[in-house]
Amino acid sequence: MNLLLAGWMLLAGVAATELPVGTELQYSGSLTQQSKNAAGEGKTFTITALALPAEAGPAHLVWVLEERGAGGWAWPERFGDLTGADSSKAQPIRLLHTHDGLPHPVGVRSPVFEFLDKLAPDASWSDGRLEYRVARKRKVKDRDCWQVDVASNLGRAQTLVVDAASGIVVSADQRVFMGRGDEFLLKMELQSQKILPAAETAKAQSAYASLQQLQASLNRTGEQKVVELTSPQLKTSREYVSKLEPQAEATMWSKLSDTIERDLQQQERRLEGAAGLARKFVGQPAPKAVFKLADGATIPASDLQDKVVVLHFWEYRNENLMEPYGQVGYLDFLNNKRKKLGVKVIGVNVDPRLADRSNSATAIRSMKKLMDFMNLAFDVAIDDGTILGQFGDPRTLGSPLPLWVVIGHDGKVSHYHIGYYAITPDEGLKQLDEAVIAALRKQREEK
Repeated sequence: MNLLLAGWMLLAGVAATELPVGTELQYSGSLTQQSKNAAGEGKTFTITALALPAEAGPAHLVWVLEERGAGGWAWPERFGDLTGADSSKAQPIRLLHTHDGLPHPVGVRSPVFEFLDKLAPDASWSDGRLEYRVARKRKVKDRDCWQVDVASNLGRAQTLVVDAASGIVVSADQRVFMGRGDEFLLKMELQSQKILPAAETAKAQSAYASLQQLQASLNRTGEQKVVELTSPQLKTSREYVSKLEPQAEATMWSKLSDTIERDLQQQERRLEGAAGLARKFVGQPAPKAVFKLADGATIPASDLQDKVVVLHFWEYRNENLMEPYGQVGYLDFLNNKRKKLGVKVIGVNVDPRLADRSNSATAIRSMKKLMDFMNLAFDVAIDDGTILGQFGDPRTLGSPLPLWVVIGHDGKVSHYHIGYYAITPDEGLKQLDEAVIAALRKQREEK
């Protein structure tokens, strides 16, 4: 088990909260590496939580997160409901910290302690792999509190200071591990607690309802690290944001609303640029390119003659891997299914290290490890960025790879797609496969 889960296991969401409706809690916090050589690596964050009325029963506790420092979630993952309609739909608070080039989700303690009824002098109990012990009473800013020490099999994992009357977490210190066992200290402290007037609570609730609808419309898993909207998603998002902006004004959601608006403007520019590239290339002869393999050989022109060619430009490397791995697994499936029909799939590994003789061997080893790991059956050519530039580098528009290009038997570009395809596991790369089939059909008709 990844050592980071030692922090994640402490997340315990709450089924509901007994806090009065309108209770707003504001926290500030930090995440700092505990190493002499860490050079102060870390981040700061703020969390605002609000108790909103539920249709029945106790209030729900919703939250919004702001992060400053290395890494951070995209806006759809920066808010949620700690309680949810049921425990399976709860959205725990998490940071996203970049350490050693990789993003690490870091669980943050719920603002409401889930075992309020167990707090008593010298009390102790177990929950899963965690051991809880009430250490002592404490007075914090005129609050009567309990200090609770939480231990895992790695030792003391968390020290909590909990308001004895309400169960509100006043402060929390938590050990978190990332990468190769690198230890971090996560600290958060309650800065303010107040009850909002009914009108302000109602306004915040309306804004959150719009945010929920927007979040649901994007159909995200909660694990994506970036936002790349399709044109239909952008249109739908615009409709929700037009409602959200006046609702969010002067509420805990106002900064998030501004962030979403800025991102939508950037998404519009990205999609306009991507559409321009597609218009430029589709229907035109494909740029002449020589595809060189890692062993120094080139893909013979005869291998491409009278073939439907699929190019997949991506960073083929085994370090800093994140799902969905460029969707190469689905591409390999398509290759195996269509190659007998005259389809040639070529992966193009775009890596600037290939332009530097001293680093090119490292880049090629990394590519080969990925190919072995994914057991890829199609050829992967190497490119320092030159070939990608011939086909239009979407990164200049703020759009990350992959880039997919289908070239018909006549040598003309018939399909051009930037970014990931929307997929379902049983259909795979349906949109790409349809483009390939259309190119094959055209080839048969013209014979």
